[in-house]
Amino acid sequence: MKLSVFRLIVALLLVPLFVASQNFKEELLPVQFELLHINVPDKKATAQWYVDNVGLEIIQTNDDQFIYVADKDRNFMLELSSFPGIRNTYHDIDIDGFHLAFEGHKSIYEIAEKMLANGGTQEGVLYTNKIGDYVMNIRDPNGFVCQLIHRVDPFFTHSLKSNIRFEHFAFNTPDQKTAALWYVEFMGLVIPWSKDIDKSNLYRNYRVPYVGDKLNKMSFELFGKDIESSLLNMPHEVIHIGFLTETPERFAGRLKSGGATIVGDKKFNNNGDMIIDLYDPDKVPIRLTKRNHPILH
Repeated sequence: MKLSVFRLIVALLLVPLFVASQNFKEELLPVQFELLHINVPDKKATAQWYVDNVGLEIIQTNDDQFIYVADKDRNFMLELSSFPGIRNTYHDIDIDGFHLAFEGHKSIYEIAEKMLANGGTQEGVLYTNKIGDYVMNIRDPNGFVCQLIHRVDPFFTHSLKSNIRFEHFAFNTPDQKTAALWYVEFMGLVIPWSKDIDKSNLYRNYRVPYVGDKLNKMSFELFGKDIESSLLNMPHEVIHIGFLTETPERFAGRLKSGGATIVGDKKFNNNGDMIIDLYDPDKVPIRLTKRNHPILH
């Protein structure tokens, strides 16, 4: 009798471990980067600024809470809101706290000139990084830092419909390697450039903190610098990174088992899309969405 009770207790204790292990082992379809949500003072004016000066395009939807602005090959998009009473400008955010990068495959000068002539502010000087890429940082009229890059060896395929495409969203973390491994282990992202290092140029190792989706649409650049990690604990209504998934509840369960925090209950927007908000273990705001009708297509 005592042995049976002991076995029952052991079995009950092992149930949580078994459930967690299933989260790790369950094969889920890969997530896809979809959007960066930013709250701004005037979403219509901001959207038009990116259209006129960066060469993006507005995607029409029937949800008037947001305006969606994508690159012309529809790799990624901005979701712009103008919610009152919360942060809507970013002049105080360090460039390495977080920034959004665009890659220009011909030249970044023409785009930079338009941005600067129409309310943009240059942050620092034009420079070349350790592998020869040209880099310029410009704050948009709301203070949000955009980085323009011309790569000598582009990470992604060239944009087919314009000179510009989204390339990465960068943010500072307490530990960039731990953060990168978490996104690989639990979100199924990949480190696409760390395995293709040109031995003739050891500086290419600096690409290691880039983490992208398997469709090669977009990526993170993860910093581990001794500055404030400005993205941490930001409300989702102010800023978040959005991922598409066909199984948001199951993915959320996996992320929770890896240390993420689910914020509130699942919800549905005006279009019936299922949404689950989370913070990763470092408190970076992320959102999982299942769309009834895809916006990027």
